[in-house]
Amino acid sequence: MELTQDVRPDLSSIENNSSKNKELGLIPAWSYSSLKTYETCPYRIYIAKVKKIQEDYGPAADRGSQIHLQAEDFVQNKIEQMPDTLKKFQNQFEVLKSLYVEGKVELEGEWGFTIDWKACDWMAKEVWARIKLDAIVHESPTSARVIDYKTGKKFGNEIAHGQQALTYAIGSFFKYPELEHVQTELWYLDQKETSLQAYTREEAMMFMPNINNRALNMTSATKFPPNPSSYSCKWCSYKNGEHPLCEWGVK
Repeated sequence: MELTQDVRPDLSSIENNSSKNKELGLIPAWSYSSLKTYETCPYRIYIAKVKKIQEDYGPAADRGSQIHLQAEDFVQNKIEQMPDTLKKFQNQFEVLKSLYVEGKVELEGEWGFTIDWKACDWMAKEVWARIKLDAIVHESPTSARVIDYKTGKKFGNEIAHGQQALTYAIGSFFKYPELEHVQTELWYLDQKETSLQAYTREEAMMFMPNINNRALNMTSATKFPPNPSSYSCKWCSYKNGEHPLCEWGVK
């Protein structure tokens, strides 16, 4: 669908009426993963970010981190032989390596943004949003591909992963003002599946106010009530152990 300039949202009004008038709360910065956790169970993110007790994500998360490191090392030619964990995407990683040599690929980007979506350092005092992506391919001054490696399953995660990819697209348009087209690509490395979505700048910015308002709700929050259920507690480690940190956890 073609969107005209007339329907592009007025970002200045979003800033003036929403962002700048919000007083930040106990968790003044967000990422997509922390936002998803907050919306599932506010108390879980309170333990992690306010009480600063690190969660045990288990062996699956450790495996994912190792595979992401292997992918980065291969694309940067730090290792010559492709690890078995990447071989279902062998052609894609070979191309990515070639484009990296040509200077068209950025890896493991850590992007920070202020509350009015101005780019800043990842650890800047004024950072409000943090977006970490695996790779961005600059195809031209106005077109890019944003790639995220997935080691979990695709089925059942389509909506959450699609929202995450959309956040990457929005961040890309703010990070690179000259961009007009972004394609997000989720590579499911274990399953040899992909999920692709193309956005124009106008299309992505139509979704921006929703993401922005959800993030403001989290970063202005001062209360973090538990939300126990079989779904929200399923992967939470705070309910486990001899002395669990969450007394409401559903086991």
